[in-house]
Amino acid sequence: MKRERSHSLYVCLLASAMLLGASAAQANIVFNGATGDTVYGVTNYAGGAQGVPKYMGNNVTGLNDILASPGGTYQLANPVIANNVAQSGFPVAAPYFFNWTGGGNANGQFGTGLTTNYGPSVAFALSDTTIGCCAASYSITSWFSDFKVNAAGFAGNLGAYLAIAGNNLTAADSGVAALQTEWSINGGAFVALPQLVLAAGGNCSDVAIGGSGAAILNNGCNGGTYRGLAIDNLGFFRLAPGTDIRTIATLTAYADPSSIDTIIPDDALIAATGASLPDFALADAAAAPEPGLFGVLAAGLASMGLLLRRRRI
Repeated sequence: MKRERSHSLYVCLLASAMLLGASAAQANIVFNGATGDTVYGVTNYAGGAQGVPKYMGNNVTGLNDILASPGGTYQLANPVIANNVAQSGFPVAAPYFFNWTGGGNANGQFGTGLTTNYGPSVAFALSDTTIGCCAASYSITSWFSDFKVNAAGFAGNLGAYLAIAGNNLTAADSGVAALQTEWSINGGAFVALPQLVLAAGGNCSDVAIGGSGAAILNNGCNGGTYRGLAIDNLGFFRLAPGTDIRTIATLTAYADPSSIDTIIPDDALIAATGASLPDFALADAAAAPEPGLFGVLAAGLASMGLLLRRRRI
C-alpha cells in the first residue's frame, strides 16, 4: 500500500465538485479567472511506515503544502522537481487540458495522466504502469483562483470536498489523492482548511480524512475498485455583493500501480461520510472529460500485468 495526505484548517471555500456544484447560492459567486501549474512525475519512496503526515514546499504557491508522506502506515514519497517528467503552466479562461503518457526518470516510467483545470475546479485521471518495487506515478496541480459575489449576495455553507474512484489490482497496490485549499476574503489573510486525504489500499488499509467526514468504499481486500469522499463543511456564511474571494489550492495524486480518477459523489458515498456537501466548493472537479482515463486506464492496467508490483506498508 502506499500514499498520502493533504492539508489545513478553518472556514470558507473549497474543493471537489463539478464546477462549483448545484445550488442557486453557488451561482452567486462568479469565477473571474485562474493561473497555475500541473506536473506529472515518478517518485521513489522508502523510509518505512510514517506515523504522521509530512509536507514539503510548493514552488508554485510558496506554501508548505505538497504531501511527501501519507502518514499512517504508508511510506515516504518524494515528488521533488527532479522527479518530474512533464509540466504545463496555465491561465484559465476556458477549461485547460493537459495530457501526458510515458517518459520517466531514475525511479521508473510514468504511466498516464490527464488534468483538466476549469479554474474553480480541477479534474484528473492518473495511472501507474511500472511493474516492480518502490516508485509511483504522481500528478500535482496548484492554482490561484479569483471570484466575486454578484448582486444577489451569497448565503450558504462554504467548504470543501474531494471525491475519487479507482482500481487496485492486488493487495500491493494503492491509489491516493490529497487536497489542500486556502482562501482569502476581501484581501484578508489566507486561511487553510482541514486536510482532505483519500488513500485506498489494495489490502483495504485505507486512510480517509476530512474535517466534517470522510469514507472509502473498498470492494475487496486483494485488489479491487474503490470510491472515496472527504468533506470539509465549515458553516453558514453571508457574503455581501461585491465581496472578493481569492483561493489557493493544491491537488496531489499518486497511483502505485493503480488507476485513480475524480468523480461526482453519489448518495451512498455522501451517506458513508456522515456529512453533507457544502453549498459552495472549489477544488477537485467531478470527472475528467474525454472518456475519462479511468475506464481506459483500468483496462490498460489489467492487460499490462500490474499485478506484480510489490510495495508493502
